[in-house]
Amino acid sequence: MTEDVIEARAAAAGIVLPAGASRRIAAHARLVLASPPMLHLTTIVDPATFLERHIGEALEGAALLEDATAGTLVDLGSGNGYPGIPIAVARPGLRPVLVESSHRKAEFLRRALADAVPGGDVLERRVQRSGDLAALGPIEVLVTRAAEGWEAVVPRVAPALRLGGLVLVWAGESASSIVTRASWRRLALVRSQVLPGRTSRIYKLQRIK
Repeated sequence: MTEDVIEARAAAAGIVLPAGASRRIAAHARLVLASPPMLHLTTIVDPATFLERHIGEALEGAALLEDATAGTLVDLGSGNGYPGIPIAVARPGLRPVLVESSHRKAEFLRRALADAVPGGDVLERRVQRSGDLAALGPIEVLVTRAAEGWEAVVPRVAPALRLGGLVLVWAGESASSIVTRASWRRLALVRSQVLPGRTSRIYKLQRIK
């Protein structure tokens, strides 16, 4: 995974990466690809597909955030560090907290953050409600991609966001009906964007109450 390729993919998403960002994103990708199979971090080994499905889709999410976005970024069910790590690298005002209940995956994420985002942290626990995130203070951005039970968990943790804080959800087309349910009343859908070459989308929501 070369830095030039990552910078080109960022440009396609409408982002100019900060100095050194492509190196850090590439280093994270190499860690994921070199991880032991028992960690189950990815099944994608083709470089072009990996670039698009992991890095590219994360950068598409970063493009939905203002350049100056700052505060705590929570990646719920982070797993391999996507999308949280590339977003935090692309938007350096954000401090990532990667939520992962698996001890082995949490240890991997700590190693990944040490190089990619030294100020980041890993919350090694199962998060089910806003109180589970209370120690972090008001959250600026919450992201989740295919986290187990996200349909129920995201609205329950929404109070941990500051008013006006944002949620990005990577999900299938059917999520359009989920994010407008009554249980999601604290969150307003701002934008739904189809991912390049896919039917899946990124749903951008904002905490309104």
